[in-house]
Amino acid sequence: MTEPPADILRRLRPIPARVGPPTTPPRDVVGVSPEGADCRVVVEQAADPVLLLFLSAGCTGCRDLWEGLAELRAGLGDAARLAVVTRSPGDEDPSAIALLAGDATQKLGVAVVMSSSAFRDYGVGGPPFLALATPDAVRTESVAWGVEQTLHTALAALGHG
Repeated sequence: MTEPPADILRRLRPIPARVGPPTTPPRDVVGVSPEGADCRVVVEQAADPVLLLFLSAGCTGCRDLWEGLAELRAGLGDAARLAVVTRSPGDEDPSAIALLAGDATQKLGVAVVMSSSAFRDYGVGGPPFLALATPDAVRTESVAWGVEQTLHTALAALGHG
């Protein structure tokens, strides 16, 4: 009997990128919006934790996360802010990013920042990846494996899971 691929995928769990606690220092994310405006996600002096979700327009594994931004935002509640980070224009197509983000910025308050330097700052080899950061530490970093697992990982790092 063959199991449907969707059922198999639901059981998969991410492999940690590193052993032990993260050693990446928290850094502000500086870049541009898909519309080209300068923007910054404050991490180093922030009052609240932020879930940095590193995504790409061309990443098949990122699709459900793009589509689940409202669910991610709602699932985080007041525990953390949500910011999507993509590579800079030239490495990503701003119009494709704007289309995928939809009205997440205006309607949900999700920051969308195009910043290749943030990928370097947080040691991201490729998307989908997450980093839950506070001013004093990066609490967790991992492959972002779907909406449910991403929420579980972020909330657990905040002691809510």
